Amino acid sequence: MNNPKKSLLFTMMVIIFTLSACNNFNPSMDFNELQPTNTIVATVKEVIEPSPLPTLIPTETVMPPTPTIEPTLVPTEKSDPNFRISKIDFTEEIFIPAGEFIMGTKDTDAQHALDNGVAYPEVPMHTVYLDAYWIDKYEVTNERYALCVENGDCQPPHINSSNTRQEYYGNPEFDDYPVMMVDWWQANQFCEWAGKRLPTEAEWEKAARGTDGRRYPWGDDPISNDKANFCDINCPKEHANPSFDDGFGDTAPVGSFPNGASPYGLMDMSGNVWEWTSSIPMLYPYNPDDGREADDGYYYIWRGGPWSNGTWWIRSSLRYKSVPKYWYNNLGFRCASTN
Repeated sequence: MNNPKKSLLFTMMVIIFTLSACNNFNPSMDFNELQPTNTIVATVKEVIEPSPLPTLIPTETVMPPTPTIEPTLVPTEKSDPNFRISKIDFTEEIFIPAGEFIMGTKDTDAQHALDNGVAYPEVPMHTVYLDAYWIDKYEVTNERYALCVENGDCQPPHINSSNTRQEYYGNPEFDDYPVMMVDWWQANQFCEWAGKRLPTEAEWEKAARGTDGRRYPWGDDPISNDKANFCDINCPKEHANPSFDDGFGDTAPVGSFPNGASPYGLMDMSGNVWEWTSSIPMLYPYNPDDGREADDGYYYIWRGGPWSNGTWWIRSSLRYKSVPKYWYNNLGFRCASTN
């Protein structure tokens, strides 16, 4: 150990051996091999860009021309076989089937004696058979009547005014109101022009009350504001009834009271205007073959009651009469047809 070179060499070998044992050091190892063996490479997902949408260029929408639709006044297909539209005066007509109905009344109100004698007996109650027929759903209006006048087949009403309106007939504001101021011959002429006729009073009564003998078109319930146009608080008559308000002090547009419709759907069979019939006043029972349906009567029956009378006058069985030349501001009509 006294030899310094040997001592130094021995010391160096001890150091190398120690390092090798502690660190498992391989002096011959390439430092590149000391780099991590598992290289982690970040995975970059492919970003797929959406394909650009095509640019929508608005184009002008060309609509086909709207065809001109002419109103069809006579339906080619009728969904209801009990309904049709007249080809001449363009009004709705209701079919009344053949069969019996109760005519007249046992109502004690019908026994009242009237001083002027123009109301006619409604008794006795009896059963009448009628063949089938058609009847206008509405009273003839100013507009419908004017068609006949313009055609040269009818004469205008005797007066153009109504009770409270200076200009009534011929005024477009009142086209759908009932025509008035026409006598029996004028009413009959209009119906003939329209291919129809005035109804008999039996036809009128069946259409108004059905087959069960009811008091009013809507049944036996008491009258109310929504059932008919009669002389209520608005009525300019001394006998006006302040307990009711039907909204009119004169005639109303036809069909204004649907809650008062008859069993067959006819409108204004109570109130608005009296209506001419073809029947001559004779005592019951009704018999169409005893001369009462002749066209040479000195009197003719009215039915329905008007806007200017009270509730007693708008019962379905009530009969009134006058000479055929009579006309007034509460008297109109509707038409009927056998075919």
